[in-house]
Amino acid sequence: MNAAVAHALDIQGHRGARGLAPENTLPAFARALAIGVTTLELDCAITRDGVVVVSHDPAFNPDIARGPDGKWLREAGPAIWSLDFQDTQRYDVGRINPASAYAKRWPDQRPADGTHIPRLADLFALVRKSGNETVRFNIETRYPRWSPERPRPPRISRAS
Repeated sequence: MNAAVAHALDIQGHRGARGLAPENTLPAFARALAIGVTTLELDCAITRDGVVVVSHDPAFNPDIARGPDGKWLREAGPAIWSLDFQDTQRYDVGRINPASAYAKRWPDQRPADGTHIPRLADLFALVRKSGNETVRFNIETRYPRWSPERPRPPRISRAS
């Protein structure tokens, strides 16, 4: 393979490096940067107080979230849009629930207990700190179509 072809490849870190670290977390994105991805793929939602956070699911997922009591959620948790950012920080998303079928898909994932949903701004700060000036971002928004609180495009573009 010649160098021109190698530079044409786009190596995306899906939800960071979710096979190696908890998905859509700063540890997953740091790992993806460390192994040389060229694009970070992620999903975002907006909290009730207008903070853009990184999360694939519009509500806390019981496969990857522990509640404020430290126990695995038994069912989908509250919708992210229904919580202020500070409230989202009460949930730990730093490990896959080992009893879930989802855990079998990622046997090499290293837990990062105490990890919380990051703000999109935190991810941008992580990338700046890494010194990687060429990484790209593939960002999707996550809101159920039925959500009465679903932000419209103008609110999304103004959110921090």
